Amino acid sequence: MKKFILYLILSFIIGVSVYVSLTGGRYDCVITNGKIVDGTGNPWYRGDIAVRNGKIAAVGFIPAGKAKEVIDASGKVVSPGFIDIHTHTDEVEDDPTAHNYIMQGVTTIISGNCGGSQLELKEFFRKLERQGMALNYGTLVGHGTVRYLVMGNEDREPNGKELEEMKRWVEQAMREGALGLSTGLEYTPGSNSSTDEIIELCKVVFENGGFYATHMRNEGDKVTEAIEEALEIGKKTNIPVEISHFKVIGVNNWGRSHTIVKMINDAREKGIDVTVDQYPYTAGSSWFEIMYPRWAQVDGGLTKKLKDKELRAKIKEELVQSIVNKYCGDDFNRIQLAIFTEDSTYEGKGLTDILKMQQREITPENAAELVMELSMVSGTMVNYHAMSENDVQLIMRNPTTMHASDGYVTKMNDGVPHPRSYGTFPRVLGVYVREKRILRLEDAVRKMTSMPANRIGIRDAGLLTTGKRADIVIFDPETIKDIATFQNPHCYPAGIDYVFVNGEIVVEKGNITGRLPGRVMYGQRMKNRWK
Repeated sequence: MKKFILYLILSFIIGVSVYVSLTGGRYDCVITNGKIVDGTGNPWYRGDIAVRNGKIAAVGFIPAGKAKEVIDASGKVVSPGFIDIHTHTDEVEDDPTAHNYIMQGVTTIISGNCGGSQLELKEFFRKLERQGMALNYGTLVGHGTVRYLVMGNEDREPNGKELEEMKRWVEQAMREGALGLSTGLEYTPGSNSSTDEIIELCKVVFENGGFYATHMRNEGDKVTEAIEEALEIGKKTNIPVEISHFKVIGVNNWGRSHTIVKMINDAREKGIDVTVDQYPYTAGSSWFEIMYPRWAQVDGGLTKKLKDKELRAKIKEELVQSIVNKYCGDDFNRIQLAIFTEDSTYEGKGLTDILKMQQREITPENAAELVMELSMVSGTMVNYHAMSENDVQLIMRNPTTMHASDGYVTKMNDGVPHPRSYGTFPRVLGVYVREKRILRLEDAVRKMTSMPANRIGIRDAGLLTTGKRADIVIFDPETIKDIATFQNPHCYPAGIDYVFVNGEIVVEKGNITGRLPGRVMYGQRMKNRWK
């Protein structure tokens, strides 16, 4: 009996100690009176959130006197920090403030998408940790990067030795903390690979606890075939599949969103773990490369073929068809230059605008000639206005879809980039939640917090619950809005008051604080580093 009483006393003491450690004492900050949208998709509720030592210490009713700092969030939404599962943000090495992301409420970015990534991750991560970042950073390993290292741009199957070398590079990246594998199958060298090659590499990734993210081979006329390939890879390897910037491109393909969404839902019913991400715009951004036939990009490359008179004529003929039937219809300004280092006056202008500047007749043939001329300038980026708003909305509504920018860390006023790098998440909340009512607020927040966290494998983020990392956004649901446009993209959004990363304020009253509390987010092979 004495032992039982002693056990009860000790249990009580331990319980009180745990309770005090989580809810008692002085908190670093208490956010009061907010409408808490916790990331689960459940209805919002009124409450307070306490932060201490980088974690959420308590949620509920919390006496303000227990905090060093109190933020009154009356009339505001308090949500988990937004997680951008699809970015190209290795520039965070050069600009650790990641200014255009934290001003959107993004607290975690995932880079290495579309087949391109850092490769020597151990040293790259050490550098990021030494210098600090305003937000959390993780990366995939890029198949295109690995293939180019082993095989260059050769258009053939790898031999046994080459495949094993690629598998070793992928294994090393996973061992050093990569979250998974990405492919860019619409670009060289990814387009030179077979499905079997990707399956073999995905087996390595699956064994190391990662997932597979793919920029598919085709997002236009052959989009269903491309989806089937992604699903086949998932089925044969059991790896979780993430289809990047899910869409259907081309005026002649508008309306096919019903078909491709059904393919994803049917696959999930059959047990294939597949989800998709999407940016909330009817324009994408890429290089001119995706407009060219694949045969023109291999065996010596595009530059060599464009210098051959006969091959150039053949390329032009196919480009005309691509411009008219896929990207533009009768509006050549659907193709807009975003970055053009040779002449910045072209930036932000479409093909029709540039032809007029050059006093050339507006014809499909001249548009094709212009594309061939412009694409020879290194670093040229293009915005393609080739999607339907109805398709965007239908894809967005589907429960398998999460929000992502497909953007990068910008230099303010450098070029005329896609506005998604500044406005993706506020645009969803302002346009598609408040104005168009395409999504419930709670569902939109789930699609940018707990849903990507689950896909990536982050177990301590994406939700506003006790013990999770204090990555938090406070925003005004009535005023949150994207300001960036295709003509004037370098504009921060409105309506975001505070952003916390690991318990520290990186945006305060709409201003960047300069603090760098972000961490490298390691994959499953290095999960013990992420606590």
